[in-house]
Amino acid sequence: MKKTLLLLYVLLSFQSFSQIHIDANTPIYNGNGDNYDGPPTPPPLIPYLKLNTIINNEFTRELKLIFPYEATDGVDSDFDVKNMDGDYPQDISFWIEDGDYVIQGLNFNLSKKIPLSVKAAVSSKFKFYISENDGFDDGQPIYIYDALYKSYHDIRNTPYQVVVAPGKDTGRFKISFTNNATLGTNNAVSSTFFISQDNKSQVLNATNPNNKIMKSFWLYDIHGRCVISKDNLSAQQNFSFSTSGLSSGVYLAIFITGNGSKITQKIIISNSGN
Repeated sequence: MKKTLLLLYVLLSFQSFSQIHIDANTPIYNGNGDNYDGPPTPPPLIPYLKLNTIINNEFTRELKLIFPYEATDGVDSDFDVKNMDGDYPQDISFWIEDGDYVIQGLNFNLSKKIPLSVKAAVSSKFKFYISENDGFDDGQPIYIYDALYKSYHDIRNTPYQVVVAPGKDTGRFKISFTNNATLGTNNAVSSTFFISQDNKSQVLNATNPNNKIMKSFWLYDIHGRCVISKDNLSAQQNFSFSTSGLSSGVYLAIFITGNGSKITQKIIISNSGN
């Protein structure tokens, strides 16, 4: 009899547990009896880009540039992969510490220029374009800088084709994220809420003309780290946050409204010297 009652108790307990339903409105507890009210889940940013180069319409070399936080400007054995095709008469590689690489890891900075190494046994046509990227703002250009002509070409939108003279050249071409034009204010609109980055004053501004209640603000860098967080913003028409201590790069701004909805916007911060 006792065994029968025990079995019945277990079955009823399991049935009750299996009927628990958690949806978007179910409060989550932090173990102290309080509702969890932490930061939003960071964006799944694993930034990278792929540079494809068509050489003489015969061969396409794919180079991959990734941006892990731990990477340096030098050779990183955990990320960088050497170009082992040394016998190709025409080719292109990343140029790192006097070596040719097909994959390079780099800590992202908007002001960096990434050198490329090109070689050609004979005069050859090189056509550069970005075949794939992730973690970049839709409006962020990706340039090829051609030092021979001192020109920038946004290969994210339009391929750049040029003739390369015979020999090896490690100084002519670079990948760049700016074209030396001054980055001004980057504005975006989400309904009636306006987010902007003023790089001259090194301040992120948000305008809230309808006085919506804002619960919190979070700013994530391109690696998914929260670099600024503010709570209890209440209802104000204007919010300002200093970005003077942040490195130049792409960031994701997130405002949480009083009803729990999110307003997000990618911004570009350009701080001289960072």
